[in-house]
Amino acid sequence: MGVKDITVSPIVDASGRPMVSAQGGAFKAGQRFDREVAGWTPLLRSADADILPDMNLTAARTRDLIRNFGLASGAVQTHLDNIVGSGLRLVAQPNYRLLGISADFAAKWSRDIESRFWSWAYDVDFYCDAARRLNLAGMQNQGLLSFLSSGEICAVSEWLPNRGSRYATAIKMVSRDRLSNPNGTADAVRLRGGVEMDANGAPVAHHFREALPSDSRFAGAQTHTWKRIPTFTPWGRRRVIHIYEQEWAGQTRGLTRAVASLVSSKKLDRFEETALEAAIINAMYAAVIESDLTGVEDALGGDDTATEYLKAANTFHQGAGIKFDGAKIPHLFPNEKLHFPRPGQPTDTFAPFEQAFLRHMAAGWGLSYEQLSRDYSQTNYSGARAGLMESWKRFMSMREKVVGEFSRQVYALWLEEEMDRDPALTPPGAPSFWEAKTAWTRCSWIGPGKGHIDPLKEQKAISIKIADGRSTMQDELSEDGKDWEETLEQTARELKRKAELEQEYGIKFPGADIATAAASSPDTVTP
Repeated sequence: MGVKDITVSPIVDASGRPMVSAQGGAFKAGQRFDREVAGWTPLLRSADADILPDMNLTAARTRDLIRNFGLASGAVQTHLDNIVGSGLRLVAQPNYRLLGISADFAAKWSRDIESRFWSWAYDVDFYCDAARRLNLAGMQNQGLLSFLSSGEICAVSEWLPNRGSRYATAIKMVSRDRLSNPNGTADAVRLRGGVEMDANGAPVAHHFREALPSDSRFAGAQTHTWKRIPTFTPWGRRRVIHIYEQEWAGQTRGLTRAVASLVSSKKLDRFEETALEAAIINAMYAAVIESDLTGVEDALGGDDTATEYLKAANTFHQGAGIKFDGAKIPHLFPNEKLHFPRPGQPTDTFAPFEQAFLRHMAAGWGLSYEQLSRDYSQTNYSGARAGLMESWKRFMSMREKVVGEFSRQVYALWLEEEMDRDPALTPPGAPSFWEAKTAWTRCSWIGPGKGHIDPLKEQKAISIKIADGRSTMQDELSEDGKDWEETLEQTARELKRKAELEQEYGIKFPGADIATAAASSPDTVTP
């Protein structure tokens, strides 16, 4: 008996049924001999074993899809617009209780620090960027784009004095593709994916390739050299900013969430191209002259007669001047007819097929179908609002955990220099920056507003929440992309100016009565 002749049968009980130990546990998902799942035997591996071998290939494929597939590009742009927009604004919130300072001092300190940080982050000459090409908003957008396409943000802090700026702190954005093991060495216990770790798995250094192989034509030997950058300086200043979502214990590198729908997205891209080509072909026409040669043979008999017939038809067509597009067709040769064949391409099923793919793709990108497809024709107010709320949760999560964390690390680097430069920022009795770094750098970030589907209904609900004490102006205005103190200050200036103009010209500005009437109107009224 050969090896191929051996078959494996499940162990059965007295009734002929597979025993529990042979067919699996009590869960259907654990059945080993069910024909639906018998071939489904994925391996249990560590996060790095799953991610590291294919992370560069999946990142390259995702970028190619974003560059060349409009829906994927639109999905990325939707994230950029809702998470970062024109840039996240700092709201300094030092932990005044832990620092032992008063709330009033903390509020004044925060407004001063926000103004100073803005002058650095949005310097007209881009001194916050080591390459002097981006302001903070540009780095935030670039970082988020890197995260969406590869699951990671990489940057390095530089100390660059004597550049004509008040500050020496500068941030250098680095392609995550350059983070790799020196000379392509295999991953090991303490070095994986370019990240060097200690015995506890904490990063101690990152290895960045000086230039990618694709840059060999102008980078030369740098494509074969690596630079080791310690994660922190000896006194604790961060050198490397490496942001990614660690979904599994022991995960060293990041992976884009779009990878789950990557294959389906590529197939949809190909299907759309094929459908478009089919539509173009269907819009074309062709004229073919048909003749029943078999009938001629039967009537006249023999291959020689058929040959003579074809010669006569060919002579006729050469001299007949038969044309079609814009020209007259006098007549055809006997036993011929003019036929217009049409290709049978299945373009009628394109729309429902595309919708099914789009729903799968939208789920992979964390968007609603309407946001991805820009098709709101099949939804109502409740459906649109539900989709917006679910997507907004994801946007806020990414703003806080990804772009917000990147921005906070940048803010901490700048604040360290600023507080070292100006001792007055540390009040007597309060701990220094290095003694309470986390407390001093506590902050939040204001980004683009959520937007409203029915502004009147939603603004009335917000007013009720604030009046009931279930929300604050800070919370609600932050969701609208505004700073509550700046809004109050601007409102106070406008009211003061209105009063001055009313007294000067003897008039009364409209507005208060209209706002009161709108607030008391029924929900059916729309703006």
